[in-house]
Amino acid sequence: MKKANSLLLMALFASLVLTSCESSGSQKNKNTSPIQGLSIANPITYEVLIKNPDVEDEWQSECLENTDIKLMSKDVINAVMGGRLKAYDYFDDHLLSKSEIKAILKKNGKENNIGNIQFKEEWYWDKDQLRLQKKVKSLMFGYEICSENKKVRGYRASFVVNLD
Repeated sequence: MKKANSLLLMALFASLVLTSCESSGSQKNKNTSPIQGLSIANPITYEVLIKNPDVEDEWQSECLENTDIKLMSKDVINAVMGGRLKAYDYFDDHLLSKSEIKAILKKNGKENNIGNIQFKEEWYWDKDQLRLQKKVKSLMFGYEICSENKKVRGYRASFVVNLD
């Protein structure tokens, strides 16, 4: 009986290990599909709200209820501070120094006050598959600018991060 239980446990363990290895490998393949289709926007630049500036706007709240970019924004900021990603000035496109980046983050509150993200992308339309593919070229966080009564008046540009 002990031997049967041991064999059963080993078989269960082996099946868990093998299936977990399979799933991690298959996820890798899903993300490497080549972009196909006709270029329909090269580039397109637009902003996306990621934090509702008006708590009374129920529609906006519903649209954003499953949005949490704090992990991504932390990763991008850490990569910029660590030198893995380069940050450029939004206005004149010069490469920012670490001290300039620190000043921007100090002034704006790191990821806590990010209210929108500006994306620069390439869009490709595959008419055979009826599929739109997007390739993000760069992003920039927009920090909330609030009035004295805590209402969002607009957004302050942070820095541009090229992703390709």
